[in-house]
Amino acid sequence: MIKLSQLFFAALVLEISICQAIGNDPMTTVAGMSLQETAELLSSDNRTERLLGVMTLGIFGELAGESLTQALDHEDKAVRYTAAVHLGRIGGEPLTLAKPRLLGLMKADSSEAVQMAAAFATCRAGDVESGLPLLLDRVQTHQRAMATSAAELIGMLGSDAKSAIPVLQRIAAANPPSGNGDYHIGGAARKALRELLPE
Repeated sequence: MIKLSQLFFAALVLEISICQAIGNDPMTTVAGMSLQETAELLSSDNRTERLLGVMTLGIFGELAGESLTQALDHEDKAVRYTAAVHLGRIGGEPLTLAKPRLLGLMKADSSEAVQMAAAFATCRAGDVESGLPLLLDRVQTHQRAMATSAAELIGMLGSDAKSAIPVLQRIAAANPPSGNGDYHIGGAARKALRELLPE
């Protein structure tokens, strides 16, 4: 099972926030690199370069759909995880075309984290019934990195994941800011609830 470092996941969340801010308008270069040059980083022997490449691909929006779909078969599970999350965020035709592969990853990938990312993308493809139960299962684990990542992904689903509210409320109550429980898990659940509950 992959244990995503807090630093890597924070970087991914920050990058997704940047992508959401700029929208999905096509970009021809990012940080002076073309889409092809960025995609080539995924073949690097250096894992830092591979992760930089897959995280940067998301900024290209739908233009990176083919490269992100190919990355779902990468031997590096962190690359697969990030590609699945990006496809879910980007949506559109790239997500529609990738859905069969994402369903396969959700059901059978060797990494539980990749399964979770694929479940998020499956939900974003309109199949909440198939994807959300897995996310709900992972958000209830006592493994901090897994639970907080699942909560973040559930929050990104917005109102489509409103059926997750009771579970998140229980997790938040069991993990208060002070006292017993895990503050980080409780905080992630509370953040997700803010995304799901109307103002």
